[in-house]
Amino acid sequence: MKALLLSAAAAALCSGTATAQTCLQTTFASNNGGATGWANYMDVTVLNPTTVVSLEANFNVAAGSTVNLEVWTRSGTYVGSEQDPTGWTLVAQGDGTALALGSGNPTPVPLIAPFDFVPGGVTGVAIVYTEGGNPYTNGNGSNQLFTDGNMTIELGSSCSAPFVGGSVFTPRVWNGSFCTGSAPSIGTNYCQAELNSTGAAASMSATGSAVVASNDLVLEANDLPLNSFGFFLVASTSGFVQNPGGSEGNLCLGGSIGRYVGPGQIMSSGASGTISLAVDNTAVPQPNGAIAVAAGETYFFQLWNRDAVNGTATSNFTDGYEITFQ
Repeated sequence: MKALLLSAAAAALCSGTATAQTCLQTTFASNNGGATGWANYMDVTVLNPTTVVSLEANFNVAAGSTVNLEVWTRSGTYVGSEQDPTGWTLVAQGDGTALALGSGNPTPVPLIAPFDFVPGGVTGVAIVYTEGGNPYTNGNGSNQLFTDGNMTIELGSSCSAPFVGGSVFTPRVWNGSFCTGSAPSIGTNYCQAELNSTGAAASMSATGSAVVASNDLVLEANDLPLNSFGFFLVASTSGFVQNPGGSEGNLCLGGSIGRYVGPGQIMSSGASGTISLAVDNTAVPQPNGAIAVAAGETYFFQLWNRDAVNGTATSNFTDGYEITFQ
């Protein structure tokens, strides 16, 4: 029976981070290890939706060396899947800024974008060390379970060539921490929207991430008139045109403006007063045809919607939403 371990470090604030984060730490008392390219495996369960915003890890390279890692997950246990790529998805990777603090010390690894653990089952996790080797600890039955009351980490194994072969060693305990907190905002609202027939001003938001390679950005327009049709607009520059074409609202885009009016992209706000759209980063509409987003580029989004004032048909807009892609 594995012992239940909960150290003071498990609930401590992560060191070296700009914002307060709560970290669940395993152990950094390594007595074994692997080289660059190796992976550690574990199972994670959570009671509540949990966003991981950064990691801490042990690296067996000189202090000051550049280090990095990737996080892969799968639905269900990792056990038996260490050498098989089936079901594994790359969900996060370090942003390339981490510098090793020396073996035995927790090295903070900022992520390009946060990732989530959701309740309802076991998530298999693989931490792949892409730059810098990974010290770990041999499991002994009493050092393989860590919890903070919400997240539980059950360890584990290691593999010298994850997902493609190599040797699997078990039990092995990853030396690291999952640091959780609120995900940073994907974009920035700008350009005040005018009130619509609900008495509210419609606004933009987004979920997913601004990472081009992840291609998981979802735009959302909120506080729209019920059962109103609308579609999203996009441009590479902002602007301001008051009441364009007799609209009750303001156009907050400039330059060449693309319209998301393809199949299924003109939608009704329904009974919730919201419209959402999954954006394909490889096909952003423009007047002369779709283009692909590149990291470092900034785009401006807005939604146009139908409305009625005192029985007279009109239109309106949300505020603008600025996103710089990574």
